[in-house]
Amino acid sequence: MGKILFIILAIFLLLGAFSTPIMDGIKGWRTEDTTESHSVVTILGQTTANVTLASDLFQDDIAEVITVTSNISGESPIATSYVSASKKLLVSALNPAATHTLTINYYADTESGVIYVLGPFLPLIIIGGLLVIILQSGLKKRR
Repeated sequence: MGKILFIILAIFLLLGAFSTPIMDGIKGWRTEDTTESHSVVTILGQTTANVTLASDLFQDDIAEVITVTSNISGESPIATSYVSASKKLLVSALNPAATHTLTINYYADTESGVIYVLGPFLPLIIIGGLLVIILQSGLKKRR
């Protein structure tokens, strides 16, 4: 009974130590680092603009926008919302009455069909497989 508890404790310690690198690796397989430039014009009093991205934003999550930069000195644009149906990214903190060239760097969903289908299940497959291997090796030594 003591070995089984030790195996379970070892599994939790390993998952705690390695789950972040595993999940980062899976994200690397499921995404493509994408950079696009868009020209937008703001009118007097307008400080936001919509930009249509060429690819889907990974998991439709605004946190997957890495950077938004502008050609206008001192301007620090911010990605504030995303509409997945139209791929529209709302960028705010723009100078009013100006023409902006925005460079957007973001993680896009991969175009690879196999990874696109398997992607959501990769954490379960990899971590579950590791758990099975650890349990089997621990139980074989017990016999």
